[in-house]
Amino acid sequence: MSDISVLSDLENSYNIMNNLSKENIKKHDISISDQLADFEKLRISALTKAAEISPLVKEVTIGPKSPLKNMTTKENKPVNKDDNDLNLLEDKIGEDLRYTLMLKEYESKLLESSEELFKNLIEKMIAKHTESMRTFWKKQSEESERKALEMRAKRLQMVKQLQENDNLSVLDKAKLDEKNCQIINKSTIENMNRILEEQNKAASRFAGITDSRTKVCICYNDICNILNSEPHAKTIYDKYVTSINAIIGNVNAIMDLCKSGIITDKEVKQAEILSVNIENIQRKILEDLNEIKQKEEEAKKKEIEEQRIQKENEIKKSINENIEKTDTTIEQPKKTIPMFYSSKNYAYFVELRDFLNAYESTYKDLLENTNLKKFRFDCQKAVNTPVNALSSVSGAHIRDKFDKLYKLLRGERVQVLDTYVQATQHPQGLNYCTALLAKKIVRQGDLLVSSNPEAAFPLAAVAVALWSQFPEFGKLLEANFHRQCPYLVPMLLPQKQGQTDKEFYISRGYSYNEDGAVEKQDKFLKRMSGIFQLCCAIWIAKMPKFVNTPNPHGLSHGWKWLASFINLKPEPDICATLLHDFFSVCGSEFYRNYKKQFVKIIKLISSDYLKILENIDEGGPKTRLEVYLQNVLKTGQVPPPSGLLPPNTW
Repeated sequence: MSDISVLSDLENSYNIMNNLSKENIKKHDISISDQLADFEKLRISALTKAAEISPLVKEVTIGPKSPLKNMTTKENKPVNKDDNDLNLLEDKIGEDLRYTLMLKEYESKLLESSEELFKNLIEKMIAKHTESMRTFWKKQSEESERKALEMRAKRLQMVKQLQENDNLSVLDKAKLDEKNCQIINKSTIENMNRILEEQNKAASRFAGITDSRTKVCICYNDICNILNSEPHAKTIYDKYVTSINAIIGNVNAIMDLCKSGIITDKEVKQAEILSVNIENIQRKILEDLNEIKQKEEEAKKKEIEEQRIQKENEIKKSINENIEKTDTTIEQPKKTIPMFYSSKNYAYFVELRDFLNAYESTYKDLLENTNLKKFRFDCQKAVNTPVNALSSVSGAHIRDKFDKLYKLLRGERVQVLDTYVQATQHPQGLNYCTALLAKKIVRQGDLLVSSNPEAAFPLAAVAVALWSQFPEFGKLLEANFHRQCPYLVPMLLPQKQGQTDKEFYISRGYSYNEDGAVEKQDKFLKRMSGIFQLCCAIWIAKMPKFVNTPNPHGLSHGWKWLASFINLKPEPDICATLLHDFFSVCGSEFYRNYKKQFVKIIKLISSDYLKILENIDEGGPKTRLEVYLQNVLKTGQVPPPSGLLPPNTW
């Protein structure tokens, strides 16, 4: 096979490859493996052709040993015919070889360019195929997504329709159920209300019956206590025992009906009647018993009255025995014997008395005006409420009561319970409230301190604080002390000529009841003791931290009273009582401030004063005073009073 056939084969192969390339460009679905198979066939065909011509080539066709060099040497030699033929053959062969080599070179370049072209073609084909596939799948994805969205929208629409249908059915069902529930609840509530009403009625009936039974039991218990405590009650009880037993039996029968649960308003009414009946029986028993007691008391009254008159005569005799001839008119104190009062103290007493009388006349119109009854009542509440509530529970409590009274005396608006009071609403209101407060505090000594001595100290603390801010109030307070307890002047007024017994006792501080009977001696001593202890608490009271002035009625006034009092002639009961109260309340404070002088007075009273009392007084007050003074002298200590406010309490 010649080189021309090889070249022809190569051209055919190139054309085949070219056609294949064009077909591949047109047809994107031809596989790469088929194209590579055709290329492999082309390579094998070229090598096969070369192998076929290989036996015919004997020499080197290219390079320095190629036949071209030999041709130049042979030109110098003579040529014969045989040699010429041979040379022609060689030239022919060499030329064929050159052509073959050129063909191989061209084939190599063609193969290289074909491979490069094929490689680029394959890459473009792959890229275009990839792009087409990406576009295809993108369209497929978009289409799938669109279809999915459409399906989702359809599904949502279907679900919405189903929900709307379900909601309508559920709503209708709920409305129906609600309507049924309302009907059932209404019926249930009506039944429950009816049951509760019945239960309330039953409970009310039972409570009424129980209350009546309790009243019956209380009355029966009171009757039994009267029967056990009163000797004459047995005779009276026998008259009512049948009725009492009948009432008790009927009440027990009604209680048995309550256990069975069958009770009506009839049983409730019956129980109320039974309780009223036994209360009437109790009242009748007490009335009968009081009648018997009254008869016995009337029998004893004469005896007691005789004893009282005898004792009063003894007191008057003791007083009059020590009176020398003097002017019988008290208004001339200079002519009165000093053993009953000093002229200076009496003059101050008269001054305070006149001041109090004049001050009380300043609000006379307010007292007499019936249209101002409510205003007077409100003022009384504004005074009485804080004073009655005053105690030593805490400093804040004392300060609160002080503030209310302080604002009242300043004419400010004060709240009392649910009412607002202002003393200046009436021109005489402020004087009325000031005098009312002074009188109320002194009255507390009688009503409160006499039975509870510890209550004197918070009262005294508030009194001195107000006294320091309102001197007029302090003067009214001192005047009321002298009016209620003349022993605070001090003075022991004798009975004047022509003076009745009642006038005399009133001047001494005694009181009379509605029946005209003079106050009993023990009650008189207790009342005087309470008022006097309150005044003693004022003498030793400490001023609060927010007041910078000293006590306006402090220790010096108490010391002055003690010196004046022991210079008067002693009297039974009252003198020993007041001295014992003085040392019990003021002793520790006076001992701390006056030391030796105070001890001298105690010794003087224990020796000289008690000797005088022994001749006229054998009662308990004198004994208590004597024991107290002996303990002080023996121990050298004076104990503080119980209930004394600690320093800086408020």
